[in-house]
Amino acid sequence: MNRSANLLWLALAVLVPLGMLWEVFPLADASARINAVRLKSTAAQSEDTPLTGAEAAIFAGVRVLKRTATIGTDRIVITVIDGTRNRHAVHDPVFCFRGAGWQVIGDQSLPLDKGSARLVGLRQDKDVAQALYWFSDGTHQFSSPLLYWWKTSLRRLTFGHSGAEPVLVVLTTTSNKMPDWAALIKAWPDLQSL
Repeated sequence: MNRSANLLWLALAVLVPLGMLWEVFPLADASARINAVRLKSTAAQSEDTPLTGAEAAIFAGVRVLKRTATIGTDRIVITVIDGTRNRHAVHDPVFCFRGAGWQVIGDQSLPLDKGSARLVGLRQDKDVAQALYWFSDGTHQFSSPLLYWWKTSLRRLTFGHSGAEPVLVVLTTTSNKMPDWAALIKAWPDLQSL
């Protein structure tokens, strides 16, 4: 019993200072990658869009890029979220869609240059929409929130030495018209470079 108590105290003596150090140690964020997303490409143009009141509350202290983009005849909202300062603000977008009253009516994987994205179909009353999302650390693209949480936790444990901060990229339609997502992604290569 005495040995167990000593081990517990030792673990506590190591973990408490480490926890405090993790809170104050500044990690490099993904601002440079987000800032590299241009307002225009050869086939697309966008404009910055302000966050709604609810979004501003959820993303307080978080770097967010939100734009409305026109690509050919398609109009989408691009949202990129860097959770370096508050990783709890980044989560599976499906929870947000459901929380906003959308029902998921389709779910499939879409290949990207460095991995894959998740394409979900949504319905709310008579409205239908689609959302394409992925997480990206600049090297790999993936759609698993669990992998995101693992990568960000490992990054904090290693004080940033395990790799770049993953960002969440979400593209949503603004009308009932569904775009050709593969063509849309190719028309805006900056999104693949995140």
